[in-house]
Amino acid sequence: MSLRRLIGIYRGRSYARPRAALIPRLFPGPGAGPASCLFVCLLTWAFAAGACAATLSVPSGFKTIQEALDHASHGDLVHVAAGRYKGNIRLKAGVALQGEGSGSTFIEGDGTSSVVEGAGGAAIEGFTITGSGRKSAVGAGIDAGISCNSAPMTIANNRITGNNAGISLSYSPSNVINNEITGSHTFAIYQSYSDSLVSNNVIYGNTSYGVFNSHSSPEIFNNTIVGNLAGILSIASRGVIKNNIISDNAGGGVVKRTEGPAPDGAEPLVSNNLFWNNNGNDFKQSPGAVLRAPLFVDDARHDYRLRGNSPALAGGEGGVEMGAFGGIYAQKQVPAPPKEKSYASMRDMGYKLQGGGADITKAGRASARADFEANCAVCHGTRGRGDGQMANTLDVRPRDLADGRLMSSRTDDDLFKVIREGGRSAGFSDVMVSFGAALSDDAIRDIVRFIRTDICKCRYEGKGPEK
Repeated sequence: MSLRRLIGIYRGRSYARPRAALIPRLFPGPGAGPASCLFVCLLTWAFAAGACAATLSVPSGFKTIQEALDHASHGDLVHVAAGRYKGNIRLKAGVALQGEGSGSTFIEGDGTSSVVEGAGGAAIEGFTITGSGRKSAVGAGIDAGISCNSAPMTIANNRITGNNAGISLSYSPSNVINNEITGSHTFAIYQSYSDSLVSNNVIYGNTSYGVFNSHSSPEIFNNTIVGNLAGILSIASRGVIKNNIISDNAGGGVVKRTEGPAPDGAEPLVSNNLFWNNNGNDFKQSPGAVLRAPLFVDDARHDYRLRGNSPALAGGEGGVEMGAFGGIYAQKQVPAPPKEKSYASMRDMGYKLQGGGADITKAGRASARADFEANCAVCHGTRGRGDGQMANTLDVRPRDLADGRLMSSRTDDDLFKVIREGGRSAGFSDVMVSFGAALSDDAIRDIVRFIRTDICKCRYEGKGPEK
């Protein structure tokens, strides 16, 4: 019987109870040796300090994943046996959620919102995650396989497929490592004001961008990004993009957009990437660029390992292998089963990363223009004309906010309500999602003022709302 196992009993966790024959040895009587006494001292200290984290098991200890998460404490691990688990879940701060592997453990959302809601300092690994709702094309309210709003965490060793967006990070600098992200209706990875580590992911077959960066300074290393609308979009973002394979993306390889005033130095550092067969690329001539076919083992079957004669095998910085199977986080497969490589111990890195993004977050919330560009411009465009990057992919065309005749028929309260509560609250399309969870009321009022002064250059003239 281990000390950790006994602590689990004490803390009410799902460990098996010790056999009666063990009790005398765990709690020695008179004449016990020094080792037994030391054990009891350590045990007493652990009880007092709550020092040993517990493992909670699903379904043997708890019937559902959410039930186990609700009973977990900071530092605990919730282990989920192979199987299919229905319904959306909400992670818990500082708790790691671990499946047996993406090939055997499935979280299937109910199609109404994000499948997994993140939590600060949490981790999730070893699952296939599918079945999000289809709300929103951008912003903190976007439905996703995994959605993190002010919740920096670790996302590793998952297959994220068949969702509106794969991963959404808003004010959530996170570790995104060794995932396969495919079949997203919009972005594979969307990040706004999130200085994340995005490494060793295979990102293919998504309707929009493989990685979307807005006002962020991420580290994007050793990813394989193939067959998306575009590879990486950088809007007013710094960050490092290095050692990636970016090929066959119809809208471009790495694309930069300024979209209005941007912070000084808002230029990604791009080097040592392989670019092939992308329709456009702002960084094709970047240092160390390799402009040759990557030579995958079998790209038709999405086997993106490299053949022995691939130019990417030693094309990365310092001669390292490019793409998702090279670099310091490389594994034999993407995603890898947690029993082969677990990243659960990285979960508390989220708290450290959060500090790195604090200045950007503060600056963004203080600037109505920055908030507009981060949350609104991708659909409405930086000038508000309804011509943003996602406009042509939406079921309903975004409103032209520069139309003074239209906007003068809307009160400031009308605009505030639509931004805060979403289009449906005012009888419009739910393609316009709510931003009340992502932006404070003061920030939304500032955006309304920004629309009035900088975009439509108009004010309410008492004509009453028009549909």
